[in-house]
Amino acid sequence: MRKTLRLLERYFEPVAIVLLISAMTGIICAQIVLRLFGTSMPEAEEIARYLFVWAMYLSISYAIRDNRHIRITLFVNMLPPAGRLFFHNFADLVFLTYSLAVMLFGWQLIKRSLELGQIAPATEWPVAVVYSSVFFGALLCSIRLCVRLYQRLIERDSLASPATSDKRTA
Repeated sequence: MRKTLRLLERYFEPVAIVLLISAMTGIICAQIVLRLFGTSMPEAEEIARYLFVWAMYLSISYAIRDNRHIRITLFVNMLPPAGRLFFHNFADLVFLTYSLAVMLFGWQLIKRSLELGQIAPATEWPVAVVYSSVFFGALLCSIRLCVRLYQRLIERDSLASPATSDKRTA
C-alpha cells in the first residue's frame, strides 16, 4: 500500500498531464486532418478545451509539489533562516486558504450545474465534468500544500533539537 501511494505521489500529475495534453493534441490534429477531407468532428474543440482545463488544474498541483511556482524572493532571501521559514510558511498558508476557497467554489459549481442539468452543447456531457477539474485541482493543491507545511515543520523541529535527532539515529 505504501509503495502504491509513493508511486501515485510521484507520478500521478506528470503522467495525467502528459496523457491529457497528448489526447488534446491528437484530437486537434484529427480535426485538422478531417477538415482536409471536408468533414469535421463537432465535439473536438469542446473535448480539447476540457482536456486543457483539466491539464491546467493538475499542473498547478504539480508545480506546488516541485516548488516551481513563480515568486519574487529577493527580500525573503535576505532574511535569516527563521525569517525565510516564516515567510515561506505564511505564503503557503495564504495559498492553502485560497485553494480551500477555490475547492469550495468548485464544489458549489458542480452541485449547481447538476441541479440545473447543464450539458455541454457539442458533447452533451454534463458541464460538471469540466467544473470538477476546479474542485479536484484545488483539492490536490491543498493536499500538496499541507504536505509541504508538514515537511517544513518536521525539518524545523529536527534543526531546533539536534540532541533529539541524534537519539533517533542511534
